[in-house]
Amino acid sequence: MKLPLGIENETLEKCEALKLAGIWPSGSKMNARSWLNNFDENDRPIAALLLSKFTYYNQEQSDALLVAAYNSIGDGLPKGPKAPNSTELIKALDDAVLTMVSGENPNPTDSGFLYCRKARQVLHISESLQKDPVEALLHAINGGTVVFIDDFIGSGDQFLKHWEREYRTEPPRSFKEVQEVNGFTAIYITLVSTDYGLGEIHKKSPQVAVCSTHIIGEKSTLFGLDEYGYGKIDIDNFLNKYSSRLEPDDGYMTHPLYLKFGYKMRGLLLAFEHSVPDATLPIFWSKGTGNWRCLVERA
Repeated sequence: MKLPLGIENETLEKCEALKLAGIWPSGSKMNARSWLNNFDENDRPIAALLLSKFTYYNQEQSDALLVAAYNSIGDGLPKGPKAPNSTELIKALDDAVLTMVSGENPNPTDSGFLYCRKARQVLHISESLQKDPVEALLHAINGGTVVFIDDFIGSGDQFLKHWEREYRTEPPRSFKEVQEVNGFTAIYITLVSTDYGLGEIHKKSPQVAVCSTHIIGEKSTLFGLDEYGYGKIDIDNFLNKYSSRLEPDDGYMTHPLYLKFGYKMRGLLLAFEHSVPDATLPIFWSKGTGNWRCLVERA
């Protein structure tokens, strides 16, 4: 595989420029040089290539993405195969409450909690309109609109499990069941989505209106690098070699293919200041053996 001459130095210069511009954090929080030193000298050009395609959203950028996602409710574009149109969605907001999207195994560190707070601080949505999932489900049962909020759609699993999770002991027990009973308006606000995850939600919950600022296609993942003339075999061998050194905290991520390509083998190259999706390549965020240094910590 032929890589551009000087790609390592060019990438490090780019990373320093991002720090000087305030886009990447200053100091040692994201040390690109230390991260590149994880790799043998002859493997650093591939590591530098991956790093050159890495996208980091700081807090200011994330806030701007949130505002754009919320404003897109009324942009006139379709939000799902069977979702209401923009005029109907805007009208439905008059009777809306907002709730978080909990993780596949709900816990207090879920990013949905952060984004409920962001909704108050950035979108100026009153705290009185923010409900926990049980209260939001009751609102939906009564025909009210529910706005779900989170930062990212990777595989779509997190939202779909939240949509189908049973919060009551008697029917309708889940948002999915309520939708089947009364067709309440459901809006899902998220900053960034993969086209794969968006497709899964559209397929399995076509009535949900998904409003996402950025949609990531395959060309913007690991699997789009051959668009630049880079060999898949070399990158595959590289990931095989270094994923074996990783020791992520999450047990489900020890699956060899997840260690190599990220959750559900999405091969993403991105992170937010507040968190890193598990669908991002683990070589960027996972702990590892020996003196392994991650680029960004996954909170």
